[in-house]
Amino acid sequence: MNVLHWHFIDATSFPYVSKAYPQLAAKGAYSPAHQYTADHIRNLVQYAKERGVRVIPELEAPGHSTSWAYGIPEIVSCVNKVPYSGYTVQPPSGQLNIANKKTEEVVNIIIDELSELFPDSWFHASGDEVIMNCWTNDTQIVSYLTEKNMTIMELFRNFVFNMQDHIRSRNKTVMVWQEMLLEYNFTLPVDTIIQIWIGSAGVKAATQKGYKTVVSSSDYWYLDIGYGKPRSNPYPTVPGAGYNHWNRVYSYDIRANLTQDESALIQGGEVCMWSELADKTNFEGKIWPRASAAAERLWSGYETPTGENITSADAILRLLP
Repeated sequence: MNVLHWHFIDATSFPYVSKAYPQLAAKGAYSPAHQYTADHIRNLVQYAKERGVRVIPELEAPGHSTSWAYGIPEIVSCVNKVPYSGYTVQPPSGQLNIANKKTEEVVNIIIDELSELFPDSWFHASGDEVIMNCWTNDTQIVSYLTEKNMTIMELFRNFVFNMQDHIRSRNKTVMVWQEMLLEYNFTLPVDTIIQIWIGSAGVKAATQKGYKTVVSSSDYWYLDIGYGKPRSNPYPTVPGAGYNHWNRVYSYDIRANLTQDESALIQGGEVCMWSELADKTNFEGKIWPRASAAAERLWSGYETPTGENITSADAILRLLP
């Protein structure tokens, strides 16, 4: 492993202790023992650096944002609405209020703080699993749209592009989940990194459009699913409810069915471990040895154009200075 993509803010918890908005963690984290201070982050980044590992932060926005509401209520819409299925993919419901200028102000300041704490040149701007119904049932947002003669997608696009522009102003390369390109159909700047997760078909779709891509297809490389029982899969619309054993993880060629030009756009692969069904008691067991299988596949390379496996003689060249 040489990259840690750290998704540490989500709907259920806001653990980051912001210098400007300490109330977000004070009220939004699980407990004081479940918070990350600036010193915690600096120590982690340094620990990783000494071991050759980059740490890329992700700021989950504008979806999955319920936890922000406990510290700054006015910047979040549809908080804890029921039934949740009408407002979010997974409970609890809550998305950033993209019609409130305060929201953009808070997001930009958090970006500034995280940009200082994480020196890596990439910054993940998230953008997954946004449900329009959350916003179209918010009277403030509906009034704003009427006043500005805008559609909800236009407002959403403005928020997303303003957020990403601010990240770029910090000399960072923006990374987003695939929905930004393939579901919302936003015309993103060509330097945007697209992370594929909803099955493997998205790899071809993103690279065909000319975008650099990181592959973490859930049907192969999501480590929180694949235990044989459909009810153990928190993503019922995503492939992967069967067994994703290490052999299946190892079998995945992230460049399959790509042209040479499309393959050149692949920046790497990433296995993902989400914590809906994991904690410290089973975390390691869910990751290993499957993460090792993916690492070996990425490190050692794939089959030759003739279909033969890479030989030891070929692989040893990677170890030479």
